[in-house]
Parts: sequence; structure tokens; C-alpha cells
Amino acid sequence: MSDKRFYELQAPLTVRAAALAAGAALVHGDDTLMLCDVAALETAAPDEIAFVRSARHLKGLHSLSAGLCLCTEDVKDPLIALGVQAVAVCPRPDEAFNTLALLLVQPKRASFTEYAISPHARLGKNVQIGAGVCIGPDAQIGDGTVIGPYAVIGPGCVLGKNCIIGANAVVGFTVMGDRVDIRPGAVLGEPGLGVFADENGIVASAHFGSVYLGDEVRIGANSTVDRAVFGQTQIGARSKLDNLVQVSHNVQIGEDCVLASFCGIAGSSVLGNDVMMGGRAGIADHITIGTGARIAAAAAVMKNIPDGEVWGGHPARPLRRYMREQIALRDLATKKGVS
Repeated sequence: MSDKRFYELQAPLTVRAAALAAGAALVHGDDTLMLCDVAALETAAPDEIAFVRSARHLKGLHSLSAGLCLCTEDVKDPLIALGVQAVAVCPRPDEAFNTLALLLVQPKRASFTEYAISPHARLGKNVQIGAGVCIGPDAQIGDGTVIGPYAVIGPGCVLGKNCIIGANAVVGFTVMGDRVDIRPGAVLGEPGLGVFADENGIVASAHFGSVYLGDEVRIGANSTVDRAVFGQTQIGARSKLDNLVQVSHNVQIGEDCVLASFCGIAGSSVLGNDVMMGGRAGIADHITIGTGARIAAAAAVMKNIPDGEVWGGHPARPLRRYMREQIALRDLATKKGVS
């Protein structure tokens, strides 16, 4: 379900109209069923549209309630068995879904042509606003929050009490707790790098999620936190991100994590509590990092890391093993006379 603080629902579609607009063949379900929103497959309700690319994405699912699911021919029977209300088949489900999603849901945008600060924004007590600040409609600013010059707060955003928003920061599609510190130039809530290919080339996928920051989170200067495709990109309480850190869509970062500068986390990866990442470390997509894990500087993480372990290297592996390998290579080079 799209968060109505950030998105506007358009006129609903029948299953028949949706399949026609997507160029998909309806193979199961009531074609008069009304559809009004979009969601991820595992959470979609009977009035929502979802999609699935391949059967492997159904692993571990026991039942589904989506109103309409777009899929390829080989996935239709498993979807019907899982209880999807209606199923439509097409060659590129992600492209078809993107088309329908933009017919049903549109992100709220503020033009700021008439008011820099919307009369519909709600400002708490003792809020300090710098020169050139823009605040969108229905944004909520907590007591004692300070917003630096030329920062932009998008429609529907929620800022807790005693937050600090640095100069030129952009906050959109975001809900944050109290005492959050956003440093200058940081950007929150822009879409991540979700793409698919059609006959015209590479197309960006629409995003329908948001960003959530817990209490006392710090986002460093010029860092970026992308909003989720569905649901939330989350950063837990007291976690600290250095300057120039990239957090991609749907990433989940636990509490009390520390990420040094130039770290990057690809989409849908999960970090437990108390994780630390050295500078320039990177994590591939859909990776899980256990509670208390440590990742050395410049490591390239391509596998899950268990709780409490220390990894490094490229590709990353347990740090002691990596160091032994480096020593062995050095010794081998010395024996071979390689300088």
C-alpha cells in the first residue's frame, strides 16, 4: 500500500482494463475486480497490483492475496496455486507493471512557485528556518528543529523534535525521529537505481516507498539514502553515516551502526545492529550482515557475513584468512624474486 503522505492514488482500474493497458493476456481471475494501488507481491492486497519476474521469487511463500499479478508464462500456475486473485501473462512483467503503476499512483511534488513554505505545512514550536528554505504541503516539523539555508523538505515529510537539517540538504519521502542530524548536501528519498530494458533501451523503474530514520541518526554531508521501491528504506536509532555514503533502495540498517566515508550498500541488503564498515567498503545487493559484524576498509562483500565476524578483502572473506593469503602471496613473490 502506498503511503498517502507521499503519493496520490489515481482513478482505479478493472483487471480487464489493467491487462489491456499492460499488453498482457489475462489467464485467471475475475476481470471486473477493481484495482487501486500497487505493492510488493508478498504484501499485496486484493485491490493491488504486483508482479514477479521468475519462479525463484516465489520460494518460501505459502499464500498470496494480490488482486492482479503480472508474470511470465512459466510462473502462472504457481501463482494461481498460491491464491492470487487474477493473473496476467506478458513477456516483460516489470515493464508492464511500471506502466500500470504510473496509471494508479503518482508521487506528490511541490513546485514552490507560489510559496517557499507551504501554508499547509505544520511547524512546531521554536523551529528555526534559514534563508531560501522550501517546505512542501503537509510536511510536519517538530519542536526545536533547525533547517539550514536552501534546504528542501518535500510534501508529507515528518521531522521529529530537535533535528538539524544542513544547508542545501534535500529531504523527500522521509519520516524521521527526534534529534536526527542531516549534514549539508545530503539527499534523502530519491529513487534508487531500479531499471529494466525495453525496445527503446534502459528505463528507470518507478519507486513507491519511503525512508525511515530512527532517533539520533546522523547522515553525513553529501550522502544519499534512496527511498524503497515498496515499503521503507530504514536506518535504525543512533546509527551514524559518514560523508559521501550511498544507501540504496530497500536497505535495512540496524541500530548503532557506523559507516565510514565512501561506503556503498546495494539494494535490499540488511545490516544487523552494531555493524561497522570501514571507508570505501561495499556490499552487494540482497546480502545480510550479522549483528556486531566488522567490515574492513575497501572490502567488497558478496556473501552473507555471520554475527560478530570480521571480514576484509576483495572479494571479502574472514579477515584472518585474507591476511594469511596476503602473507603467503608476499612470501611467494619474494621466493620468485618478484619486486
